[in-house]
Amino acid sequence: MSFPLEIPILSLSDGTDGDDRVYKTRMGTVREHLRCSDVSIHMTTFVERRPLSFAVGTLGFIVALFIATRYILGAVFPSLTLDGISLITNWILVAFVIGLVAWLGWWGKIRLTAPVNRRALVYLVPLFGFVALPFAFGIAIPEVSLTEGATLSGWAALLVIVVGSALGAGLSEELLYRGVLLRALESRGRLFAALVTAALFALSHVSQVIFGASVGDWLIGVLLMIPMAIGLAAVAFRLGSLWPLVVWHVAADITLPLVPTTIGAEETTTFILAYLGLSVVVGLMGMWLLWQDRRAAQAGGEAEISPDAVERPSG
Repeated sequence: MSFPLEIPILSLSDGTDGDDRVYKTRMGTVREHLRCSDVSIHMTTFVERRPLSFAVGTLGFIVALFIATRYILGAVFPSLTLDGISLITNWILVAFVIGLVAWLGWWGKIRLTAPVNRRALVYLVPLFGFVALPFAFGIAIPEVSLTEGATLSGWAALLVIVVGSALGAGLSEELLYRGVLLRALESRGRLFAALVTAALFALSHVSQVIFGASVGDWLIGVLLMIPMAIGLAAVAFRLGSLWPLVVWHVAADITLPLVPTTIGAEETTTFILAYLGLSVVVGLMGMWLLWQDRRAAQAGGEAEISPDAVERPSG
């Protein structure tokens, strides 16, 4: 990043002292501009130099945020259910992620302002299998209670699922994992970035345990999500824009909670296996795309740099 340094030129009679005063004036102006520069410059430098530390640290902060809101909101608002606390936490996370993107100034870097590569939309087709799968098992609006002793009506519960849960998760998770963290780690290679963000994405869903789910259910979710997240990362690199994945994520998070909880053990097993099968297919597609990207990067890296393209310093 360049700084518009306005360096005054002094007209001095004494050449030696004048040169010294000009030098000091210039250095003072440089220091002033650096002091006044945006703090995001320092953050961006840290992210670029230590992307893995930044990614792991971000996950740690998010887990700490989940734990803090779980117990602080529960103490301050004892009438809230775990669903109510989870809903508020969801949108606190949205605010954090949007604030992080703004701090970094990465609106363009994470492809929020870029046009969609329409040719890459074909890679979304297997992803929408996750949206359609719940309909094969019948759908039902679940009971949702945000405060103790009060159950929402069907339409109100659906609104909470769509706006409160799915929209918030779609925005925060795509902006963070397929946006900030994926682009921060991209300098280490796309395959590395995809694998790390997939692991972090799955591990971050420990929030389900914090808000009442069993460890076993979370571990099953980790198994289901890692291959899917690898595919999501690979598709994110191809799409050119993050918005199609946001739309997909919102749609998937709307239909998944609508699977009836009373379908029985055998159908539940079938659903999990079908979900795992889709996840593996998407993961294999992602590995194939990442392998192609790696070959293209290696081919590009073998090209020789012409000496004429190197700018020589002026004498």
